[in-house]
Amino acid sequence: MEAAILKINNINSVRNMKLKVSVVSHWVNKRNIFWFLTGTLFLLLALYFCFLTQTIVNTASYKSMEKKITILDSNIGELESQYILLKRSVDFNLAKELGYIEVTTIKFVDKNITNQTLSLVK
Repeated sequence: MEAAILKINNINSVRNMKLKVSVVSHWVNKRNIFWFLTGTLFLLLALYFCFLTQTIVNTASYKSMEKKITILDSNIGELESQYILLKRSVDFNLAKELGYIEVTTIKFVDKNITNQTLSLVK
């Protein structure tokens, strides 16, 4: 009888040891999972704030660029009006003052397709 009782006690001690080991390993796993999730949370929060900051900077930059584009667009309008006024002021008299002369004889250059050469036609 004592042998049977001893065997049962040994089985119980083995079960208790297994239970203790599983409880310890279960607690270690929970602790590791907690720190992993905490680290992931901090990483995601850091990324969120980086993206939020970048969005704010881009919005401010966009407003600044919009103002610059408006200024440059108005400058283009002024330059186009000056160009049109200057273009209208160019005439034959201004060309003569600048040294241009009227061509009396007109000469054309003809391309000879068969020889692939240029010739002067009078």
